[in-house]
Amino acid sequence: MLSLDHAIVLVRDLDLAAPAYRRLGFTLTARGQHPTLGTANHTIMFERTYLELLAIVTRGPGNDRWARILEHREGFGAVAYGTRDARATATTLRARGLAVPDVVDFGRPVAVAEGTVEARFSVAHLPPDATPVLPAFFCQQRTPEHVWRPEWQRHANTAFHLGGMTVVHPDPDAVAPAYERLLGRAAVHPHAGGIALDLRGTRLWIVRPDFAAGHLGFPVEATADQPLPIGLTVLVRRLAAARATLAANGVPYRPFGRRSLLVGPTWTHGVHLEFLAA
Repeated sequence: MLSLDHAIVLVRDLDLAAPAYRRLGFTLTARGQHPTLGTANHTIMFERTYLELLAIVTRGPGNDRWARILEHREGFGAVAYGTRDARATATTLRARGLAVPDVVDFGRPVAVAEGTVEARFSVAHLPPDATPVLPAFFCQQRTPEHVWRPEWQRHANTAFHLGGMTVVHPDPDAVAPAYERLLGRAAVHPHAGGIALDLRGTRLWIVRPDFAAGHLGFPVEATADQPLPIGLTVLVRRLAAARATLAANGVPYRPFGRRSLLVGPTWTHGVHLEFLAA
């Protein structure tokens, strides 16, 4: 029922974050505004998923949960699950006992070659007990033709898909029942570091601090009350192109496994960003 629509990278200053992500080899859409939510964004579009760089313009009720996170850190901060029918999804999840609020419809203007169009969405935020390691909402794209456009899907680093997201939690098994209720038991899988959630082509990895530290090479701290969304994995068609783009733009990286590169959080506004050859 739920897939991955996009991941959100929360930033304090969109005007600083945008050139940083362009240096990583991404094509960004023009700055977008969410007038009713008091936020602004740039998106990085892939074939079926995307990243959203999101900042607060005017603090208010529509962005309070993002503001609370930004008081402590920037970086990977939330996930949007995709659905074809937001209201039907809300009904289904309520029948499972989840306290899903009313679906909200909103839009934002999008500048395209032909002029300005309105991208429209229907969303509902999920309660913390439904998604205990990461703030989340589900999203129906009502005008996908205004969001996924070919000119925005071509990236110098050859990125084409958001393949993985990583959150550190001290006891991944403890949160597995919540995600089985949200996504279905077939979508929750054990692995050496914790559990993995199958989002139809993207994995959300929930891993223990020792597992994360073993891969990153330095201590990682997280508690049950404060899990740490730490990393994103972007699939690229040609790792050599990603490597060349980073080098040309002066962005340091290191090998991270046989087929991937890792860029540290200093260069990504808080994200451990992996480029993985598909």
